Amino acid sequence: MQIDWWTLALQTINFLIVVWLLSRFLYQPIQRVIQDREAADRKAAQSAEEKSKAADEVRKTFEAKQAELSKSLREEETRLHAEMDEERQAIRTTAEKEADALLAETRSKIEKEKKQALDDLQDQIAGLARDLALKAIGEGDTLSCDGLRMSVNAYLDKLAQTDLADLQKDAENSEDGLRVVTAAPLPEPQQSLWRETLEPRFGNSNVIFESDASILGGIELRFPHAILSFSVADRLRRATDALKA
Repeated sequence: MQIDWWTLALQTINFLIVVWLLSRFLYQPIQRVIQDREAADRKAAQSAEEKSKAADEVRKTFEAKQAELSKSLREEETRLHAEMDEERQAIRTTAEKEADALLAETRSKIEKEKKQALDDLQDQIAGLARDLALKAIGEGDTLSCDGLRMSVNAYLDKLAQTDLADLQKDAENSEDGLRVVTAAPLPEPQQSLWRETLEPRFGNSNVIFESDASILGGIELRFPHAILSFSVADRLRRATDALKA
């Protein structure tokens, strides 16, 4: 077999030229495209990684601020609860102090009123005891006649003019007139004294003197539609009512 070296050389040269052309116009551009694509991918990956890191930093910052805000809210809530508890306690303490003061004042007032009532009751009992003692020896009406007339005069002086006028009309417009009732019959001299006491206030009304042992002592002025009692029985009844109260 004979080899044609010129043909082989030309084919080799043609092959090398084809290889060079492929490398020059095909392989190198493709290689550059691939390199550019790889560079772009690396750049994109780096950018994505940087963005991911930035996002992580933002997330961490957000979570830190959120945790700080939650802590601040809890602290503020705790502070508000503490202030509300202190305010409630202060209001409760103030209310308890006011209630204690009011209770103490009420008790003091009740004690004063009770003492005053007991003092008044003791005075009434002392007066009643004196009246009953005088009546027991048969001298009550005689010895207390002047005092009774003074008491009746003082009461009538304090009576409202309209009430006094009503009593005057009541005595004048009735056949019964004004009845002066004592526990025991009054002797004539004392009847005269009572007429002198009553006539200036009730005019020439028909004054009738009667006795009623149930009043025990003292005197009652009985009008047709009203009674002014200054009797021992009435004082006993008021003392009994005071004791019941």
